[in-house]
Order: sequence, then C-alpha cells, then structure tokens
Amino acid sequence: MSNNVFGKATVAEENQNKNVKKEDKTLIKDSTEAPKKESSSKKRRRPVKPEGFKEFEELAKEIIEADGSSYYEWLHERHQEIILNFNVSNQKQIKDVAKKGE
Repeated sequence: MSNNVFGKATVAEENQNKNVKKEDKTLIKDSTEAPKKESSSKKRRRPVKPEGFKEFEELAKEIIEADGSSYYEWLHERHQEIILNFNVSNQKQIKDVAKKGE
C-alpha cells in the first residue's frame, strides 16, 4: 500500500484492500466447506434388507429343501408369478411407484 504525501493511504487503496480481504475470506470459506452431496432424488439408494431377513431366508430355504425342492427354483417361480401377474394396463403407474421406491 502506498501512502500519499500526508502518509495516509488513499480511499481507493483502502477499498481495494478490503475487497482483497473479502476474497481471501471467501476462498478460505469455500475450501473448508464440505462438498455438497447429490440430492437424494438423483442418487440411487442401495436396497436395505429388513432386520432379520437373513435368518428368515435361511429358515425358508431349510423348510423348502427339507421337502425335497430347490429353494432357488421356488424363488424363481415366485419371480415368474410376479412378472406373469403384472397388469399391463397399469404398467406406467407401477413403474412410477417402483422408481419412487428406489
């Protein structure tokens, strides 16, 4: 900062120094802030298994296999039933509901 003949900084120099200090504070603030996360609507959530899911899955598997059937064939048949019973006239509505649940 230069001084005028009276040993004082000019008003323009003082204003410039204030602006530089504000910019420095902004840079420090911006660099210390955590990066913003994507909104939850854009980010896909991983499906969360309900509490006790694994234990019930194991029990169901044991019961089905004790009958001499394959758990995975049984599960595949349940999946097929869902697909075959899918109501085509409500397809768009069902897709929208499924997307909201993701």
